[in-house]
This record gives sequence, C-alpha cells and structure tokens, in this order.
Amino acid sequence: VKMLRGLGAPVRALGSAFEKFGAAIQADKAYEEILSRNREVLAVGGARGAIDGSCFVAPSASLVGDVSVGPKSSVWYGAMLLGEGGKVTVGEGSHIKDRAVVSAGSQIGTHVVVGAGAVLGAKCKVGDGASVGYGATVGDDVTIAAGAAVAPGSVVEAGSSVSAGQLYAGAPAKAVRALTGEEKDRLLGAAQAMMSLAKIHKAENAKGFLEVEQDKSDLKWGEERSVDYDGSLGLLEKNPRAQVW
Repeated sequence: VKMLRGLGAPVRALGSAFEKFGAAIQADKAYEEILSRNREVLAVGGARGAIDGSCFVAPSASLVGDVSVGPKSSVWYGAMLLGEGGKVTVGEGSHIKDRAVVSAGSQIGTHVVVGAGAVLGAKCKVGDGASVGYGATVGDDVTIAAGAAVAPGSVVEAGSSVSAGQLYAGAPAKAVRALTGEEKDRLLGAAQAMMSLAKIHKAENAKGFLEVEQDKSDLKWGEERSVDYDGSLGLLEKNPRAQVW
C-alpha cells in the first residue's frame, strides 16, 4: 500500500506532462477541459470565509465570499451561504440545514436552526434561539427576534418583523400565538440535537480512504459471520475485526 501511495504523485505528474505535450502538438486545435472541483469555502473578491475548527461544513455546502461561522455550528449538505455582496455571520451553535440559502448581509444569532430548503433574503437578522422552518421563504431586510419561530413553508414579507417568542405562519406570515414554554425548550433542544449529529457527520466525513474501506469490510464481515459461532470457536480472539489490507 505504501509503495502504491508513493507511485501516485509521479504517475499524476507523468499524466499531466503527457496532457501538456499533446496540447502543444495540437496548438490552436487543442481542446482543454477545465475541471472545477467543489470547494466548501470559496473566496470571492479577496473575501474568504472564517470557519471555526469545531464546525461541521458538509462537502457539498457552499460558503461563498465573506462568511463567518461560529463555534459548534454546522452547514449541511447543499446549503449555501452567499457572502459575496455583504458579510454573512452565523453565531455559535447554530445550524443551516440541507439546501437552505442565506443571502448576503444576513446575520444569524446563536442556537438558531434554519430548516432544510429555507431561503433567507439579503440583510436578514435572526435572533438567538429563533427557528426558521423547512421550506420557509424570508424576504430581504426581515428581522426575526430572539426565540421566535417561523412555521414551515411560510412566506415572511420583505422588510417585516417577527416578534420575540411568537409563532408566525402563513403566506404572508402573520403572528398566530405566543410560543409555550415547552415549545421554546423544544427549539433549544433541536439546536442541541443538531450539534450532536453534526459531530457524527464531521467525524465520518473526515475519514480517509483506508478507514472507509475498513468500514465496508466490517459491514460485510458482520453480514456474513455469526459472532456467537465465531466466538465459540475462538476466532474472535484471533481476529476480532476483519482487516481490509
């Protein structure tokens, strides 16, 4: 395995040399295909995101331009934070779930959950402990006060405000009622649960090739073998874990 790893770089360099040689021979007839690899953090106009090391940023998420994400927060699969036209900030312990979009100049407080598929327009402000339900649309310059909740699928009109501790729903969204103490606790619990789940995903996404192959081998071993039977034969003491290499 180590020998194969050592050969990787020279082989890639050789391939690149052949590619350049072929392009030189073809001159203006050459076709060059540009491969743009996905990058979670993309600098735009010299502005680059500041992401705390404890955060989980999914491989398919996009943090574009001037974006700041605080400790223990997470940005999930397919989510986009667009800071190319104004800084986007996400406070500690907040979570931007799958496919959600946070537009330029928006400020997300602490322990906030922005649900899957929600869209926040430019210059939105979301207070601490607030929640934006999945699929909700929040217009530009909206202020959502601390501890408030926007129901899933709701449409909050541009320039409006959502009062603290209130549940807003509908299209356009209107105040429905005050949140109960139990509901407020549930919102905080949801943010904490997301924090725990983010740790698991962060660890899984950090695994290297050999670790992933070992996990696959373990799964196959578990499907094909009987722990009780192998244990009775003493096989588990000799080889407690199937080895891929």
